[in-house]
Amino acid sequence: MKEDLSLDYLLAIEEYGSFSHAANVLFVSQPYLSKFIKKLEAKLGVELINRQVSPIKLTYAGELYVSYLKDIQKTYEKMHREIEAISNFEKGRLTIGINPILASYTLYRFLPNFMQKYPGIEVELEEAPAAKMEALVIQNKIDICINMLPITNTELVYEDLFEEDLYLVIPPGHELYDKNLTKPIHVPFNPTRLNKDQFIVLTPGLGLRRLTDQVFEHYNIKPKIVLETNNIENAFRLANNGLGLTIIPECVVTRDEVRFKSNLYTIGNPTFKNKIVISYKKETTLSPAATAFLHFTKERYMQF
Repeated sequence: MKEDLSLDYLLAIEEYGSFSHAANVLFVSQPYLSKFIKKLEAKLGVELINRQVSPIKLTYAGELYVSYLKDIQKTYEKMHREIEAISNFEKGRLTIGINPILASYTLYRFLPNFMQKYPGIEVELEEAPAAKMEALVIQNKIDICINMLPITNTELVYEDLFEEDLYLVIPPGHELYDKNLTKPIHVPFNPTRLNKDQFIVLTPGLGLRRLTDQVFEHYNIKPKIVLETNNIENAFRLANNGLGLTIIPECVVTRDEVRFKSNLYTIGNPTFKNKIVISYKKETTLSPAATAFLHFTKERYMQF
Protein backbone atom coordinates (compact mmCIF):
# COMPACT_ATOMS: atom_id res chain seq x y z
CA MET A 1 0.00 0.00 0.00
CA LYS A 2 1.18 3.50 -0.70
CA GLU A 3 0.40 4.47 2.87
CA ASP A 4 2.97 1.96 4.24
CA LEU A 5 6.48 1.79 2.74
CA SER A 6 7.49 -1.31 4.71
CA LEU A 7 6.66 -3.69 1.85
CA ASP A 8 8.56 -1.68 -0.78
CA TYR A 9 11.61 -1.39 1.47
CA LEU A 10 11.74 -5.06 2.45
CA LEU A 11 11.22 -6.26 -1.12
CA ALA A 12 14.04 -4.02 -2.35
CA ILE A 13 16.41 -5.31 0.37
CA GLU A 14 15.48 -8.90 -0.50
CA GLU A 15 15.99 -8.32 -4.23
CA TYR A 16 19.28 -6.38 -4.10
CA GLY A 17 20.87 -8.08 -1.07
CA SER A 18 22.23 -4.97 0.64
CA PHE A 19 21.03 -1.82 2.37
CA SER A 20 23.16 0.46 0.22
CA HIS A 21 22.02 -0.95 -3.12
CA ALA A 22 18.39 -1.02 -2.02
CA ALA A 23 18.66 2.57 -0.74
CA ASN A 24 19.94 3.76 -4.13
CA VAL A 25 17.05 2.11 -5.94
CA LEU A 26 14.54 3.53 -3.44
CA PHE A 27 16.06 7.04 -3.64
CA VAL A 28 16.65 7.20 0.12
CA SER A 29 19.88 7.28 2.12
CA GLN A 30 21.42 4.05 3.44
CA PRO A 31 21.36 5.31 7.08
CA TYR A 32 17.67 6.24 6.76
CA LEU A 33 16.78 2.80 5.35
CA SER A 34 18.74 0.97 8.07
CA LYS A 35 17.12 3.09 10.78
CA PHE A 36 13.67 2.51 9.29
CA ILE A 37 14.10 -1.29 9.33
CA LYS A 38 15.57 -1.27 12.87
CA LYS A 39 12.64 0.74 14.13
CA LEU A 40 10.20 -1.63 12.42
CA GLU A 41 11.94 -4.67 13.92
CA ALA A 42 11.82 -3.09 17.38
CA LYS A 43 8.11 -2.45 16.99
CA LEU A 44 7.40 -6.04 15.91
CA GLY A 45 9.86 -7.60 18.39
CA VAL A 46 11.59 -9.77 15.76
CA GLU A 47 14.38 -9.47 13.22
CA LEU A 48 13.15 -9.15 9.68
CA ILE A 49 16.59 -9.08 8.00
CA ASN A 50 19.31 -11.71 8.39
CA ARG A 51 22.43 -9.53 8.47
CA GLN A 52 24.78 -12.45 9.12
CA VAL A 53 24.78 -13.61 5.50
CA SER A 54 25.92 -12.00 2.30
CA PRO A 55 23.93 -11.00 0.41
CA ILE A 56 21.53 -10.20 3.26
CA LYS A 57 18.04 -11.67 3.04
CA LEU A 58 14.75 -11.85 4.85
CA THR A 59 14.38 -14.00 7.94
CA TYR A 60 11.44 -16.40 8.23
CA ALA A 61 9.63 -13.70 10.21
CA GLY A 62 10.49 -11.21 7.46
CA GLU A 63 9.07 -13.51 4.78
CA LEU A 64 5.91 -14.00 6.80
CA TYR A 65 5.56 -10.27 7.38
CA VAL A 66 5.99 -9.54 3.65
CA SER A 67 3.42 -12.20 2.80
CA TYR A 68 0.86 -10.57 5.07
CA LEU A 69 1.66 -7.12 3.69
CA LYS A 70 1.04 -8.41 0.16
CA ASP A 71 -2.33 -9.81 1.23
CA ILE A 72 -3.19 -6.49 2.87
CA GLN A 73 -2.21 -4.64 -0.28
CA LYS A 74 -4.43 -6.88 -2.40
CA THR A 75 -7.35 -6.33 -0.01
CA TYR A 76 -6.78 -2.58 -0.09
CA GLU A 77 -6.67 -2.53 -3.89
CA LYS A 78 -9.84 -4.63 -4.08
CA MET A 79 -11.57 -2.29 -1.63
CA HIS A 80 -10.46 0.72 -3.65
CA ARG A 81 -11.81 -0.78 -6.90
CA GLU A 82 -15.14 -1.64 -5.29
CA ILE A 83 -15.49 1.82 -3.75
CA GLU A 84 -14.84 3.33 -7.18
CA ALA A 85 -17.40 0.97 -8.71
CA ILE A 86 -19.99 2.02 -6.12
CA SER A 87 -19.33 5.70 -6.75
CA ASN A 88 -19.86 5.04 -10.46
CA PHE A 89 -23.04 3.06 -9.68
CA GLU A 90 -21.56 -0.16 -11.06
CA LYS A 91 -22.15 -1.84 -7.71
CA GLY A 92 -24.15 -1.11 -4.60
CA ARG A 93 -26.97 -2.17 -2.32
CA LEU A 94 -30.14 -0.23 -1.61
CA THR A 95 -32.91 -0.97 0.86
CA ILE A 96 -36.11 0.92 0.08
CA GLY A 97 -38.89 1.25 2.61
CA ILE A 98 -42.44 1.65 1.36
CA ASN A 99 -45.87 1.07 2.78
CA PRO A 100 -48.06 -1.60 1.13
CA ILE A 101 -50.47 0.89 -0.47
CA LEU A 102 -47.71 2.78 -2.23
CA ALA A 103 -45.99 -0.47 -3.17
CA SER A 104 -49.11 -1.51 -5.09
CA TYR A 105 -49.82 1.83 -6.73
CA THR A 106 -46.48 3.51 -7.34
CA LEU A 107 -43.54 1.08 -7.65
CA TYR A 108 -44.41 0.04 -11.20
CA ARG A 109 -43.98 3.65 -12.32
CA PHE A 110 -40.26 3.89 -11.62
CA LEU A 111 -38.59 0.87 -9.98
CA PRO A 112 -38.20 -1.28 -13.15
CA ASN A 113 -36.60 1.65 -14.99
CA PHE A 114 -34.29 2.40 -12.07
CA MET A 115 -33.07 -1.21 -11.92
CA GLN A 116 -32.54 -1.26 -15.67
CA LYS A 117 -30.47 1.92 -15.50
CA TYR A 118 -28.41 0.70 -12.54
CA PRO A 119 -28.18 -3.09 -12.95
CA GLY A 120 -25.26 -3.31 -10.53
CA ILE A 121 -27.30 -1.98 -7.59
CA GLU A 122 -28.99 -4.71 -5.55
CA VAL A 123 -32.43 -3.51 -4.45
CA GLU A 124 -34.27 -4.81 -1.40
CA LEU A 125 -37.80 -3.79 -0.43
CA GLU A 126 -39.13 -3.47 3.09
CA GLU A 127 -42.92 -3.11 3.13
CA ALA A 128 -44.54 -2.11 6.41
CA PRO A 129 -46.81 0.55 7.96
CA ALA A 130 -45.58 4.15 8.09
CA ALA A 131 -44.71 4.13 11.79
CA LYS A 132 -42.49 1.07 11.43
CA MET A 133 -40.87 2.50 8.30
CA GLU A 134 -39.88 5.66 10.13
CA ALA A 135 -38.35 3.64 12.95
CA LEU A 136 -36.36 1.47 10.52
CA VAL A 137 -34.94 4.53 8.76
CA ILE A 138 -33.81 5.97 12.11
CA GLN A 139 -32.20 2.63 12.97
CA ASN A 140 -30.31 2.70 9.63
CA LYS A 141 -32.01 -0.52 8.55
CA ILE A 142 -33.56 1.24 5.56
CA ASP A 143 -31.63 3.62 3.32
CA ILE A 144 -34.54 5.65 2.03
CA CYS A 145 -38.31 5.53 2.29
CA ILE A 146 -41.31 6.37 0.13
CA ASN A 147 -44.26 7.35 2.28
CA MET A 148 -47.19 9.68 2.74
CA LEU A 149 -47.48 12.83 4.76
CA PRO A 150 -47.83 13.43 7.61
CA ILE A 151 -44.48 12.18 8.93
CA THR A 152 -44.43 12.29 12.71
CA ASN A 153 -40.76 11.58 13.42
CA THR A 154 -38.72 14.79 13.65
CA GLU A 155 -35.49 12.91 12.92
CA LEU A 156 -36.57 12.48 9.31
CA VAL A 157 -36.47 14.91 6.43
CA TYR A 158 -38.32 14.51 3.15
CA GLU A 159 -38.55 15.73 -0.42
CA ASP A 160 -41.79 15.94 -2.39
CA LEU A 161 -42.53 13.43 -5.13
CA PHE A 162 -46.14 14.07 -6.14
CA GLU A 163 -49.60 14.66 -4.79
CA GLU A 164 -53.06 13.43 -5.71
CA ASP A 165 -56.63 14.03 -4.66
CA LEU A 166 -58.11 12.39 -1.62
CA TYR A 167 -61.64 11.10 -2.18
CA LEU A 168 -64.50 10.69 0.24
CA VAL A 169 -66.48 7.64 -0.90
CA ILE A 170 -70.27 7.71 -0.39
CA PRO A 171 -72.00 4.53 -1.60
CA PRO A 172 -75.50 4.07 -3.02
CA GLY A 173 -78.13 3.92 -0.32
CA HIS A 174 -76.56 6.60 1.85
CA GLU A 175 -78.75 9.61 2.55
CA LEU A 176 -76.20 11.94 0.90
CA TYR A 177 -75.79 9.78 -2.22
CA ASP A 178 -76.50 11.52 -5.54
CA LYS A 179 -77.43 9.06 -8.31
CA ASN A 180 -76.83 11.72 -10.97
CA LEU A 181 -73.18 12.19 -10.05
CA THR A 182 -70.92 10.30 -12.49
CA LYS A 183 -67.51 11.84 -11.82
CA PRO A 184 -65.60 13.20 -8.81
CA ILE A 185 -66.52 16.73 -7.68
CA HIS A 186 -65.84 18.84 -4.65
CA VAL A 187 -68.07 17.97 -1.73
CA PRO A 188 -71.35 19.96 -2.04
CA PHE A 189 -72.22 19.77 1.66
CA ASN A 190 -70.49 20.52 4.95
CA PRO A 191 -68.49 17.40 5.91
CA THR A 192 -69.48 17.93 9.54
CA ARG A 193 -72.70 16.18 8.53
CA LEU A 194 -70.70 12.94 8.52
CA ASN A 195 -70.29 13.03 12.29
CA LYS A 196 -71.15 9.64 13.84
CA ASP A 197 -71.53 8.11 10.38
CA GLN A 198 -70.24 4.58 9.67
CA PHE A 199 -66.69 4.45 8.27
CA ILE A 200 -64.29 1.81 7.03
CA VAL A 201 -60.75 2.94 7.83
CA LEU A 202 -57.24 1.60 7.58
CA THR A 203 -55.50 0.24 10.66
CA PRO A 204 -53.53 2.65 12.89
CA GLY A 205 -49.92 3.23 11.86
CA LEU A 206 -50.62 3.30 8.13
CA GLY A 207 -49.95 6.59 6.38
CA LEU A 208 -53.45 6.90 4.94
CA ARG A 209 -54.97 6.33 8.39
CA ARG A 210 -52.96 9.28 9.70
CA LEU A 211 -54.30 11.44 6.88
CA THR A 212 -57.85 10.20 7.42
CA ASP A 213 -57.60 11.06 11.11
CA GLN A 214 -56.52 14.58 10.13
CA VAL A 215 -59.68 14.97 8.05
CA PHE A 216 -61.82 13.75 10.96
CA GLU A 217 -60.10 16.14 13.36
CA HIS A 218 -60.41 19.09 10.98
CA TYR A 219 -64.18 18.70 10.69
CA ASN A 220 -64.66 17.41 14.24
CA ILE A 221 -66.05 14.17 12.84
CA LYS A 222 -66.34 11.35 15.35
CA PRO A 223 -66.83 8.36 13.06
CA LYS A 224 -68.46 5.09 13.97
CA ILE A 225 -65.72 2.74 12.79
CA VAL A 226 -67.37 -0.44 11.56
CA LEU A 227 -64.17 -2.03 10.22
CA GLU A 228 -60.41 -1.52 10.16
CA THR A 229 -58.38 -3.09 7.35
CA ASN A 230 -54.81 -3.11 6.06
CA ASN A 231 -55.98 -3.16 2.45
CA ILE A 232 -57.20 0.03 0.80
CA GLU A 233 -58.77 -1.90 -2.10
CA ASN A 234 -60.71 -3.94 0.42
CA ALA A 235 -61.95 -0.74 2.08
CA PHE A 236 -63.04 0.66 -1.28
CA ARG A 237 -64.90 -2.49 -2.34
CA LEU A 238 -66.66 -2.80 1.01
CA ALA A 239 -67.68 0.85 0.86
CA ASN A 240 -69.03 0.40 -2.68
CA ASN A 241 -71.18 -2.41 -1.35
CA GLY A 242 -72.70 -0.25 1.37
CA LEU A 243 -70.81 -1.28 4.49
CA GLY A 244 -69.85 2.31 5.24
CA LEU A 245 -68.05 5.40 3.98
CA THR A 246 -64.32 5.49 3.45
CA ILE A 247 -61.54 7.81 2.30
CA ILE A 248 -59.16 6.73 -0.48
CA PRO A 249 -56.39 8.24 -2.59
CA GLU A 250 -57.08 8.95 -6.24
CA CYS A 251 -54.69 6.23 -7.45
CA VAL A 252 -57.01 3.48 -6.20
CA VAL A 253 -59.57 4.55 -8.80
CA THR A 254 -57.38 5.69 -11.68
CA ARG A 255 -54.74 2.95 -11.86
CA ASP A 256 -57.05 0.07 -12.75
CA GLU A 257 -60.00 2.15 -14.01
CA VAL A 258 -62.22 0.57 -11.39
CA ARG A 259 -65.97 0.59 -12.08
CA PHE A 260 -68.16 1.73 -9.22
CA LYS A 261 -71.43 3.51 -8.46
CA SER A 262 -70.34 5.41 -5.36
CA ASN A 263 -69.97 9.18 -5.27
CA LEU A 264 -66.41 10.49 -5.02
CA TYR A 265 -65.86 13.87 -3.39
CA THR A 266 -62.77 15.95 -2.82
CA ILE A 267 -62.89 17.68 0.56
CA GLY A 268 -61.30 20.63 2.30
CA ASN A 269 -60.49 24.22 1.42
CA PRO A 270 -57.76 23.94 0.31
CA THR A 271 -58.53 20.37 -0.60
CA PHE A 272 -56.89 17.57 1.33
CA LYS A 273 -54.25 15.88 -0.79
CA ASN A 274 -52.45 12.59 -0.55
CA LYS A 275 -48.85 13.87 -0.62
CA ILE A 276 -46.19 11.31 -1.46
CA VAL A 277 -42.65 12.03 -0.36
CA ILE A 278 -39.27 10.36 -0.25
CA SER A 279 -37.73 10.53 3.22
CA TYR A 280 -34.43 9.75 4.89
CA LYS A 281 -32.63 10.33 8.15
CA LYS A 282 -31.81 13.92 9.01
CA GLU A 283 -28.15 14.99 8.87
CA THR A 284 -27.05 11.76 7.21
CA THR A 285 -24.93 11.22 4.12
CA LEU A 286 -26.84 9.10 1.64
CA SER A 287 -24.97 6.30 -0.09
CA PRO A 288 -24.29 6.73 -3.83
CA ALA A 289 -27.03 4.16 -4.53
CA ALA A 290 -29.56 6.01 -2.34
CA THR A 291 -28.59 9.34 -3.89
CA ALA A 292 -29.07 7.92 -7.38
CA PHE A 293 -32.48 6.55 -6.36
CA LEU A 294 -33.53 9.89 -4.89
CA HIS A 295 -32.64 11.87 -8.01
CA PHE A 296 -34.00 9.25 -10.42
CA THR A 297 -37.35 8.98 -8.62
CA LYS A 298 -37.83 12.75 -8.38
CA GLU A 299 -37.03 13.18 -12.08
CA ARG A 300 -39.36 10.33 -12.96
CA TYR A 301 -42.29 11.84 -11.10
CA MET A 302 -41.83 15.19 -12.81
CA GLN A 303 -43.20 13.42 -15.90
CA PHE A 304 -46.56 12.67 -14.26
